[in-house]
Amino acid sequence: MGEDTITPAGEALRGAMLDALREIQARLAGDAIAPTDVHLARRAAKRARALARLAPSELAALAQDTRRTVGRARRALGEARDADVRAATLNALKPKLGDAHDTLSRLAGGAGDCRTPAPDMRMLREDVAALIRDWSLCEPNGGIDEIVAAAGSAYRRMRRRARAGRGGGTEALHRWRSTVADFEYDADFLSRFSPEMKRARHDADRLRKHLGEINDLDELYEHVARNGGDGPERQAVHRLAQASAARRARLVSRALARADALLALKPAQWTKRLRRSCAQ
Repeated sequence: MGEDTITPAGEALRGAMLDALREIQARLAGDAIAPTDVHLARRAAKRARALARLAPSELAALAQDTRRTVGRARRALGEARDADVRAATLNALKPKLGDAHDTLSRLAGGAGDCRTPAPDMRMLREDVAALIRDWSLCEPNGGIDEIVAAAGSAYRRMRRRARAGRGGGTEALHRWRSTVADFEYDADFLSRFSPEMKRARHDADRLRKHLGEINDLDELYEHVARNGGDGPERQAVHRLAQASAARRARLVSRALARADALLALKPAQWTKRLRRSCAQ
């Protein structure tokens, strides 16, 4: 590839990273953060995490610091977001829960929420501001070939996690979902160099949503089961398991079918095809 391709790729990656970090900064700017802002800040943190994995080798230390920092931000904001997701998931199942819904609603917002301390927003803002400064000052000299190689590693990791997730286990599916999210953001970035990646991004988005719904069902069940006691509460938890089982099975089936199409190529084949597409 020529020099004209190398420089824009590195600059484009830095620009995309700064966009993600500034999105986090903007969403956390107010004194009272709305649920929508929490959600979008966490999405931007995941985007920054994925982009950091594409960074050239000379920025390895900054990329690692970025992953650590945005990971802390995402986890710190997670509890408030998780409570909202539990409520929404439970509400979607309400027609199948009958009189167990009220008991489950109480358990879904139970004492478990109080164990996680509120995030230090001032520290989060300072950490993100420091990353914005460092990415603004760095010199990303990596070319598209190095970015493609990193994306190939992400594809390989997603494919490996997909094999582990075929058994339908909660933890394996959760780990797979994380790699699908990374790949979706990789594909979104790479679509400016390869039109083929637009389709890959779309397919990864659909797969992530299926896995996300499964994760929401599993987290709701685990939370209420942990907070529940005996008698009516145990019966309500059992009712939830029955109500969500069929939907979960359908989602797993859809996820596996979509993965078969998205992950059909072996990693070396996929990387070679992407490199050829970016060179056109």
